[in-house]
Amino acid sequence: MFVYKKGSQISSKSRVFPFSRFTNSKINDFSYLGLFAFVNNTSIGKYCSISMNFKAGLGAHPKTLPSTSPIFYTHKYAIKKSFGFKKLKKVSEYQKIIIGHDVWIGADVIIMDGVKVGNGAIIAAKAVVTKDVPNYAIVGGVPADTIKYRFSKDIISKLEKLKWWDWSEEKIIKNKGFFRNDITLESINQIKD
Repeated sequence: MFVYKKGSQISSKSRVFPFSRFTNSKINDFSYLGLFAFVNNTSIGKYCSISMNFKAGLGAHPKTLPSTSPIFYTHKYAIKKSFGFKKLKKVSEYQKIIIGHDVWIGADVIIMDGVKVGNGAIIAAKAVVTKDVPNYAIVGGVPADTIKYRFSKDIISKLEKLKWWDWSEEKIIKNKGFFRNDITLESINQIKD
């Protein structure tokens, strides 16, 4: 079972499933990355659930040059031919992708370079994410667009202040009821230190 993980950090409390390529990236505690993923230049927060065939950090070709072919702007050629041109510094092929905490990403999702996915977001299967996703938004489609938010503004605000993903394992266990029941303002107010 092969996982290619060049230049990456994989938490001992997380899992990258087999047949995945995970380069120049980081996955934090209690997150998993499903089968057949291709992840490059991406930071994945805590408690994320990412399904199979996920792709992030594929790179972008310039849209303002006469040609989009990499043979004119980089040394990383897809073909074995070169004109001997130097790397063009104004072209930024790869931009960092940030996936927040407690994000659920469905199967076959693609996230384009430079995108930030907010905490608690849900991305529907087969979506192509081309712009930032707000905290606790549910997005889907090609290109992905906001369908709705998981919770009210009041609950989202309180969750962001709680930052429960940074709690100790002991505090999480002590607040088992909070994690196993539908969320309300009252349930947030009953959290135990």
